[in-house]
Amino acid sequence: MEEKPKILVVDDEESIRFTFDAFLSDEGYEVSTAKNYDEAVARIGEGDFDLIFADIILGGKTGLDFLREIRKRNLLCPVIMITGDPTAENASEAFRLGAFGHISKPLNQEKLLHLTKIALKV
Repeated sequence: MEEKPKILVVDDEESIRFTFDAFLSDEGYEVSTAKNYDEAVARIGEGDFDLIFADIILGGKTGLDFLREIRKRNLLCPVIMITGDPTAENASEAFRLGAFGHISKPLNQEKLLHLTKIALKV
């Protein structure tokens, strides 16, 4: 049996975590969630992920801080930033740090699944 791709979703909004989990689980992905930076760092310490979605605004530390931590640990999985306020500054910083891409709120299921498949090269 083929192993399901593992995806981590980091967002401080419970409804966003729930929506990502529902959309991705329905497609057969194994989804873990984290509500803040510290929880996200703990999750990446527990195991490997094939893809990470991280909100840029997490309250306290940011998704960009989390992206820096991922790179510091030399994790090679693609990271897609989630943003409700897509500014050119945030986007360019995310790409400079190696983000694979970004997705805007409100979420669009079709776009989310398409971007997930591209990132996982399925």
